[in-house]
Amino acid sequence: MTGASELRTRLDDRGAALPFIAIILVLLLGMAAFAVDLGWIYLSSSRVQRAADSAALAGVIHLPGDITGVNTHTVNGAQANGYDVGTLNGNPTGSGGADTLNWSQLDDNRLEVDLSSSIPTYFLRVLGFDAISIQRTATAEYIKPVPLGSPDPCFGIGNSGIEGEDCSPSPNQRFWAAVSGPYTNKFNGDAYSTRWWSSSGWSPPDNSNTEFRTNGYYLGIEVPAGVSDLDIDVYDAGFYDRGSFSFETGDRAQNTGGGADTHFQFYLFDQTPLDPTDNTAVLGCRFDINSGSSSSIYENDWVELCSLSNPPAGIYVIRIWTDGNDGGTNQYAVRATTDGGGNARVYGINDISIFTNQAGLSTLHVAEVDDAHAGKILELDFYDPGEDDQPAFMTVKMPNGATAQCDWEATNEAGTVVRSGSGNCRIQTSDGNSLFNGLWVRATIDIPSNYTCSDCWWKMEIENSQPHDRTTWKARIIGNPVHLTPNG
Repeated sequence: MTGASELRTRLDDRGAALPFIAIILVLLLGMAAFAVDLGWIYLSSSRVQRAADSAALAGVIHLPGDITGVNTHTVNGAQANGYDVGTLNGNPTGSGGADTLNWSQLDDNRLEVDLSSSIPTYFLRVLGFDAISIQRTATAEYIKPVPLGSPDPCFGIGNSGIEGEDCSPSPNQRFWAAVSGPYTNKFNGDAYSTRWWSSSGWSPPDNSNTEFRTNGYYLGIEVPAGVSDLDIDVYDAGFYDRGSFSFETGDRAQNTGGGADTHFQFYLFDQTPLDPTDNTAVLGCRFDINSGSSSSIYENDWVELCSLSNPPAGIYVIRIWTDGNDGGTNQYAVRATTDGGGNARVYGINDISIFTNQAGLSTLHVAEVDDAHAGKILELDFYDPGEDDQPAFMTVKMPNGATAQCDWEATNEAGTVVRSGSGNCRIQTSDGNSLFNGLWVRATIDIPSNYTCSDCWWKMEIENSQPHDRTTWKARIIGNPVHLTPNG
């Protein structure tokens, strides 16, 4: 009897373990199911984030004025990653898709995108979760062209006495905008509009300037939101030989004689603010002025180039170029007048061609470097700076007034480094003879990682005695021009 009782007890105990095993199996299967769905949710979240990133990067370059472009390209960016956006900023897109996208403009070059998608589950359906909603946010910005030369509604006000300048807050910028004719020698100071270069002075015109371009120069007209009227005027637009660099704008024939045939064209803003060469021309907003012609209209006077009503916010463009078979340098100024919405700004894009004809200490605006560029590298280039018959210097100043620290080098037409230095960015440009005639001087500046600014303009102090200097300047920030930024 004892043996039979023990056997029954063991059988009863074995039977009692079966419910526990079943419970453990259910728990293990549930955990496995949860692990599968958790992995699926993680993968889907990464996909939604990538789609939001793509939408933000695709849409941001259409700010601030092209709202249709922002709408179209944010949706395209999400759909290219497999998400069918059916609702954009609360409005149906017409696609019938289940995914939703919302965007908001944080600044005129920063865009925040929220993308939401509902993903199906697998094993979690047993627990009543048929789908999980995932929402991800991305913020993108683009780097605007580095504004050159002017913080004001005018560019190139070289004489405080010109009629009706109306370019507060600092109308006397102490330089003129300038462009040379194709057959002016490059070493006179215009690096890009001249076809030829000769270290010995005059030689027959040829195409020896490898940096020559037919496009000329570009100015940006940055228009804020809410402007009701925009008027663009040009001062002394044509070439009118003054016979002296020091008189009025200082237009003067050089090398081949004659003078520059000059052209001005106004363009709409577009989605590539770093590239002004592909903008759409505005019909009726163009001057074509042969050398010396129409002096009663243009000489020493402001003339309207273009007028727009209710212009969308954005960076519009003016192109200035010369052609023909003559030399000479044409000096001029540009202003933008607005009604409502605040002042526009007029500045150089990528590079500027300028002329100074005032002696003494001048402080010129070089480049506006926002504190978003902290920790990056600023490159400043100056062609043919500081011609003088007395000792002359140029000093790069940070927005706080401190002298910048830089490494600099000067290269000749063959690209060979002929001078260099480092430390305080105060560079002697003349010892009685020009030290950089026909040379490019590049100053490379490490922007401090703790760099901050309110007025973010870097400046150039020019110390000279000779009342004229023709130069070409350019600036760039080394870094990714369109990129993601932290949210918020």
